[in-house]
Amino acid sequence: MLKKTTLAILGLAASSFVSAGSMGPACVPGDVTVPCESKKWDIGVQALYLQPVYSAHRGYEFTPISTIKEIEDEWDWGYRLEGSYHFNTGNDITMTWMHFDNDSDRHYGYGGLTPFTGPLSVPFGISIDNRFDQVNLVMGQHVDMGQYKNARFYGGLQYANIRVDTEYAYALGLPVISPAGFFQDRDADFNGIGPVVGIDYSYDLTPAFSITANGAASILYGSSRFNMNYVFAPSGLVPVNIYASKKSVVPSLEAKLGLNYAYEMAQGTLNIQGGYQAVNYFDALQSLELLCGCLKNSDYGLYGPYLGVKWVGNLI
Repeated sequence: MLKKTTLAILGLAASSFVSAGSMGPACVPGDVTVPCESKKWDIGVQALYLQPVYSAHRGYEFTPISTIKEIEDEWDWGYRLEGSYHFNTGNDITMTWMHFDNDSDRHYGYGGLTPFTGPLSVPFGISIDNRFDQVNLVMGQHVDMGQYKNARFYGGLQYANIRVDTEYAYALGLPVISPAGFFQDRDADFNGIGPVVGIDYSYDLTPAFSITANGAASILYGSSRFNMNYVFAPSGLVPVNIYASKKSVVPSLEAKLGLNYAYEMAQGTLNIQGGYQAVNYFDALQSLELLCGCLKNSDYGLYGPYLGVKWVGNLI
């Protein structure tokens, strides 16, 4: 009898030690699985409608009455191309190319000092040429998290080329040396490559409709350059030219939120995608600080809606 009582007490003690630190019975969610082995391919294209943004000291200029006015960058179209090879149990190799090129019209209402006009604030107009290219080559793993949730984890290499050329047009003529006015060019660019990681997430609302979300981060190493010069008109003489170049480490973040409609067909699936995205490269460009006239780093970002299609086909 004593032996049985002792064993019962030890059993209760062991039970209490096992449950210590827990929050009661464990709930088991839907299984996390990978797809069955298959071979597929996909190709996709998206239309992007984007506007560039910068850090505060890069995004403003003075007016002729010494107030501050935002530099107006226009919305414009870009595109994103994608191609993938799917193999094994949910693995893929994917390449994407995002491209944006925007030549804005000249905007007026600005003014500032120049090396040729002393304390006189000279009115000028600004036109901006934006060019952005981002190429990713990554490997991914698809994971099913229960009945409705899916995720794709990926990592690889990212290349980015950012260029912003800004022209300041001064209508004031300088006797003899520049009777037709003069221009100031401020050109900045960044080229870099580095690792990128991200996740594509989807939640199925119905068998055809799903909410999609994407997040990605990268750290790029490359060159950041800045060039500024004045050009007299009509002679084309360049009296002032300043050039700077440095190596830079530039992190970036990218996020998307949207909807996907999947239409199943005999040879594959047609996906119609739409949503909103934002991408930002931190301290990617060199620019003149508004107050001190010294070089400082500026963020470069793009944001706006997207709409596209992607075809996922079976390999025979």
